[in-house]
Amino acid sequence: MTTLRLGTRGSRLALIQSELVGSLLRAAHPGLTVHLVEIATAGDRDQATPLPEGTGWFTTAIQEALLRAEVDLAVHSYKDLPLPRPQGW
Repeated sequence: MTTLRLGTRGSRLALIQSELVGSLLRAAHPGLTVHLVEIATAGDRDQATPLPEGTGWFTTAIQEALLRAEVDLAVHSYKDLPLPRPQGW
């Protein structure tokens, strides 16, 4: 049996999205186990600093966990990615 460690924030939205991805992976690969690994990000820990003052607050810790091989894959919400937003966002 293969186990994948899926890195995610611990917010309700992140956990729902990550479980959906895990369910799709399990359905596509019978016998696969997907373990959600909750990772606290700078944005989770610091609720006082205005968001525009930071970049990658909700993604950097998860990306670093990937680089350290603590997780095998990650799920991010588009809203958390430090990317330019389309007009109207």
